[in-house]
Amino acid sequence: MMETLSAYIKTITALTIFSALACMLMPDGSFRKYVELVLGVLVLTAVLNPFLRIFGTDKGHMELGLLQNQVRLEKVFLSADEYEQIEQQRVTQAYGQVLEDRVKADLAKKYSDIDWISITFCQDIEDEDYGTIEGISIGCAEEDAKKIQTYAAKRYGLPEEAVTVEK
Repeated sequence: MMETLSAYIKTITALTIFSALACMLMPDGSFRKYVELVLGVLVLTAVLNPFLRIFGTDKGHMELGLLQNQVRLEKVFLSADEYEQIEQQRVTQAYGQVLEDRVKADLAKKYSDIDWISITFCQDIEDEDYGTIEGISIGCAEEDAKKIQTYAAKRYGLPEEAVTVEK
């Protein structure tokens, strides 16, 4: 047990020292941040490896390996601008999904017949209103669509025209 712990600590120490030296020896430039990312993931993998084995190694190790490969491929084949654009799209998509889920859950507290929600929001990162809801489409089986439209518009500070309810 102590030998395993000792080997674990030595491995992490050696990887950390290697990473620090490699980062110090790298010249400043756009390639340096990619090397730092890969080395950071390598150290993180070494730190997490025993825990992944304890809590279900195969699946966790496989998923971490796939993530590492995806990051490596994206960094190698994409320019910094392309990679930033892809990451921005991922963030926007995730934000939109979370926003829709939360609005649906919020509206479902008052109206239980809501089937789906679709939200449009400001996606221009340069705009000060970035992320602000611009419109909501609601699908429901409720007979009184006007009540839902009025409630959602007031609840989210939108004009009633920006909220549509479809039966």
